[in-house]
Amino acid sequence: MNGIEQIIEENKQAEDIAKAHDKQPYVAVVDADTYVKSSPYVGDYRPIGWKQIDTHFVDNSGLGSPNEPALTFGQFVSKVKQGHGYAIISIGQFQVHVAEFIKE
Repeated sequence: MNGIEQIIEENKQAEDIAKAHDKQPYVAVVDADTYVKSSPYVGDYRPIGWKQIDTHFVDNSGLGSPNEPALTFGQFVSKVKQGHGYAIISIGQFQVHVAEFIKE
């Protein structure tokens, strides 16, 4: 099980890598774009030119159910909007936080 210190360190490393490589959010091509699963992990890095408008708490184990606090992948995908950008900002043991962005 990942402790909070480990999660913080991994998010910091992701931020450093994202910043060094100027990683950009995955931009959904269509509503409910399932390729959003390939969103980059950026930690606390916020790409220039993008404004974060929402955060989604998503199950990443594949074992979550619709009545739990974390969205299942299907529930999350139903919220994905064409033209919006998506990036993982935090990874825990069984869930991720996915930021939703729009171009500024």
